[in-house]
Amino acid sequence: MTDADSILVLGHGGLLGRAVVQACQGRCWVVEGGRKAYDLSQPASKGFCHRFALSGRPLENTESADKRLLSLTREIAEDEKALETVHQGLDLLRLFICREKPAVVINCAGYTDVDKAETEPELAMAVNARGAATLAEACREAGSHLVHISTDYVFDGKNKNPYREGDETFPKGAYGKSKLKGEKLVAKIMPAALIVRSAWIFGPGRPGFVDNVLTRALKGEPVRVVTDEVGSPTFSRDLAETLVWLAMKRVQGLLHVVNQGQASRYELARQALRLYGLDPDLVRRAQKKDLNTPAERPGYSVLDTRRLQRITGRTMPSWLDALGRYIALLKEDAA
Repeated sequence: MTDADSILVLGHGGLLGRAVVQACQGRCWVVEGGRKAYDLSQPASKGFCHRFALSGRPLENTESADKRLLSLTREIAEDEKALETVHQGLDLLRLFICREKPAVVINCAGYTDVDKAETEPELAMAVNARGAATLAEACREAGSHLVHISTDYVFDGKNKNPYREGDETFPKGAYGKSKLKGEKLVAKIMPAALIVRSAWIFGPGRPGFVDNVLTRALKGEPVRVVTDEVGSPTFSRDLAETLVWLAMKRVQGLLHVVNQGQASRYELARQALRLYGLDPDLVRRAQKKDLNTPAERPGYSVLDTRRLQRITGRTMPSWLDALGRYIALLKEDAA
């Protein structure tokens, strides 16, 4: 990667990663691998290495890029047996970044199953904390600007007003704890990195909360949704476009990036049905205690975006406007 604007996108198969790749408009590389690429509980192997196949690079196909990465790992391994000792996928990724030196790395990858993290906190910590640290070390060594994505779940939800970047963090669950640890490690290892907290992301590419509510409603099924979770619904495309802009400007530090306004899960679900032309009354009121989910969510996690507005000179669209654009896309695809 020699282009001053070259962007390496990690986690391109996820909801946000897909949107970032689209926002890059052909300027990015992506690394195949998905969650297993960051599962430190698995040993490295030749077969695993093949998961890291670059795509999207001009003048180079996936197969040749795959061979180049395997060749790179063998430069530090005298034989096939030694390759088994390479410290899983993260070390391979680190080697790749240090060799190719992308101008920017946008890390959309991570462990995101909030409830499952309660039963496998070590894995969540390995992915979201150790993985983030390894990536920060690689970017520091390569001279790459790192944009690392975090979450509103680093807060406990006891605030009465939107959380600012400097507010005290106190995550309730294993997922939030792992993301906060990742934030701290990235900031310590690479102070020039940009850490972006976002929240309640919806958009095309992978079913999320909005999609699941619509799927149930389209079948005529009622949906129980909590009224006591309030946050910042965010359209993946709006977030992605802002991330790429911030990356190109080499913005540093900690930043909240969400669509404007706030909503409860209940309000978000009702508005989604209304915009789609379905009966909003299919959404039934519930409280968090009624659903008994394994992980405790913050009751109020709205993010303050005034710093973002000062940096960009503009305001993010409202969440309702963003939701309307997403619903229009869904209806167009269904037509």
